[in-house]
Amino acid sequence: MTRRAGSLLVLLAALVSTFGTSEAGHPGGSLHTNAVLYELTEHATITGGFSIAESALEGKVERGTPLCQEDLLEYAKLALEPLGIRLARRCTVVAIGRSQIDLSNLTGSISGEFWVVVNTNATNLADAAEFVIMYGTFAGDIAAADPEGLIIDILPGAAFTLVAALPGFPLDRTPASFTGKFRRPFKFNHIAVYESDHGTPIPVRPDERALGDATVRVEISFD
Repeated sequence: MTRRAGSLLVLLAALVSTFGTSEAGHPGGSLHTNAVLYELTEHATITGGFSIAESALEGKVERGTPLCQEDLLEYAKLALEPLGIRLARRCTVVAIGRSQIDLSNLTGSISGEFWVVVNTNATNLADAAEFVIMYGTFAGDIAAADPEGLIIDILPGAAFTLVAALPGFPLDRTPASFTGKFRRPFKFNHIAVYESDHGTPIPVRPDERALGDATVRVEISFD
């Protein structure tokens, strides 16, 4: 078997795995993922052996989790209906994140701000969700899970802290702890892929790209 044929068989196996199992939604399949965000933009510098970067991210979050509370959605619905505003009961998270990574051992930290937004008839229904129902901050530590840094783990102890929500909503500011993973895309046989937790390539889907470019995928699981 030629090397090229072997590579194609590996890629075919990855495709079958992706579309035939739960890994289609959650690459790696080791944990239930409550939210998936994608890095839309990033700018980075290297100073004193550290990579320092800032990114804009966006993604979906599962209902019933700390970032998409059912009672907040219901409160928003009742508060906005008298104003003639209807909202979609789905949550999107947009965030501005910062990271600092020690390039000698690929460990570091993340921090930033996030906004939980929904789509409404009072905003532009043709573009992404933008009406803010909750705002907060996040912080945590990270470490590479492999020598190449294709997967970077968000270590236990990371937390989202809720700062504000719609006026009048009784906000619980207890930090919501989480873990997760950053999956960096790379080229495999000229195709952009992510690496699964099992070491197999998973093709980057069309909806995992920004302006045609493959994006970093961020998976979040609440404790």
